[in-house]
Amino acid sequence: MFLQREEHIFHQPYSNEINFYTAIKTGDIDFIEESKKKYGKQENKKSASSGKGLLSKDPVKNERYHFIVNAAIITRNCIEGGLAQEDAYTLSDLYIRLADETDTVAGLQAINDEMVQSFTLKMKELHTRQIMSRHISQCIHYIYDHLHEQITIDTLSQQVMLHPCYLATLFKKETGTTIHSFVQNKRLETAKNILKNSSYSCADIANTLCFSSQSHFIRVFRKKYGMTPKEYRQKKGMPTHPLEKI
Repeated sequence: MFLQREEHIFHQPYSNEINFYTAIKTGDIDFIEESKKKYGKQENKKSASSGKGLLSKDPVKNERYHFIVNAAIITRNCIEGGLAQEDAYTLSDLYIRLADETDTVAGLQAINDEMVQSFTLKMKELHTRQIMSRHISQCIHYIYDHLHEQITIDTLSQQVMLHPCYLATLFKKETGTTIHSFVQNKRLETAKNILKNSSYSCADIANTLCFSSQSHFIRVFRKKYGMTPKEYRQKKGMPTHPLEKI
């Protein structure tokens, strides 16, 4: 602590961090833009005004470490604010990969600014629509966490303590789709990611994501995306599973 003070390295007040993350969580883009104008030009200075602290003597590593911490805190704040987990983690993963490929402090700061703006705008859009009640938000989080299990309306109604019929009506009203369709679409979106990033067979994917059968998985995938899982893999330049015929 003495050495940090000697080198004029101080952390910003905790209240500033709370205000910053609250602004992102509530979609307050005006606050974020004002903060950027106020503090943006000070980031390259090793002074009390930077408020970041020292995690590494290497400036690029220091900036990258702070970026990763920032991304994790923002992601969790936005999930708590009602952003779907899959959307939040996908956005976070995207920017962390970009940061991993960037080797300058200025580049990392630019990616951080873009990430903050993207999350804030998503939260602003979410709050503007005001369609997600607490019960439906809880349902959606449960669905994302249990795509590998059977999900029934009775299970969801027990989670949020609402009558199944009322929950079904409320879910359709707020999301524009039925619970069954929502769950199936999220499973298909997850299947696309698995197809694109792994060599799992259609049978494995169908079993993992609780489709009734491999043929059912292929049928609903083709209906939604206009191609079979094998054709999707080929389109993305991924090798097909040796046992895959369709």
